[in-house]
Amino acid sequence: MKPARSKTYPTGGDLVAIIGIYVAASLCFGWLALPLGQFEIIPQGCVQMIVYVLTFVSTISYALWVRWLRTGRRGEREPLFTGWKLDLTWIFFGMIALFAATILIEPVVALFPERWLELLDEHMRLGGWMMLTVIVAAPILEEILFRGIIQGSLVRKYGPWRGVLVASAIFGVVHGIPQQVVNAFFVGAVLGFVYYCSRSLIVVMIIHAINNAFSYFSWIVGGEQMKFTWEMIDDRRIYLMLYAVAFVVLVLFYVAVVRRIRRDRSASSARVTVEGAVEESATGAAEKNRQSDQREV
Repeated sequence: MKPARSKTYPTGGDLVAIIGIYVAASLCFGWLALPLGQFEIIPQGCVQMIVYVLTFVSTISYALWVRWLRTGRRGEREPLFTGWKLDLTWIFFGMIALFAATILIEPVVALFPERWLELLDEHMRLGGWMMLTVIVAAPILEEILFRGIIQGSLVRKYGPWRGVLVASAIFGVVHGIPQQVVNAFFVGAVLGFVYYCSRSLIVVMIIHAINNAFSYFSWIVGGEQMKFTWEMIDDRRIYLMLYAVAFVVLVLFYVAVVRRIRRDRSASSARVTVEGAVEESATGAAEKNRQSDQREV
């Protein structure tokens, strides 16, 4: 049985508005922070981090406000996040699946012009503040917004498949740079299904942080340039074997996800059946009592 659909939040307009608020906040705070960087009042990396944090805090606040307007006022309030349990098993399997997905999509990412990666390299060269943004701020704020608020609401409304994929698409779009848009969509899908299966936001925050840390330090080791896996492995045969292993890993991951979704649907159907039987029994008992009372009268 399909999960019950909420008609209140989020609508398509809500999702577009969230993206719009994110873009507007990024431009606004970036413009306001220009003097800080131009006059070297504080390091440029710190300026970028402040703009990033304020942008996400503003977007998260807007999303929560609209959610409260739609659900909180009518007694339909649902839990904001599904949980914070530290599940080491899902952290381990999530990391393996995420690395596998990253390897598999590299040939697609490589099709885009390299000039966009040069822009990303410039941001990465902003030093320790950018490292703090990428490894600490981004995993926390992005997972709260995209997995906790957006995906959580979409899954309750449309079910896991559409909910995770739409949230992942939005996650990709806000990254802006074409290579990152593609990469973020597939990374977001893995994180989304890990969040759905683990029911824990802290799990995807940790996976996201480890993935970003690995990417950042790989960038440093690679001479402050973004490099693909095949550029770091000289032997083509080894790379092809690694690619095949990554494919198998990702297939096994999604097989586990499909089984979990089917199990949840079966449990939901069984629960609805039991609740319906209990309600029917209570209705029947009430009807019998009413008829008995009428006969006594």
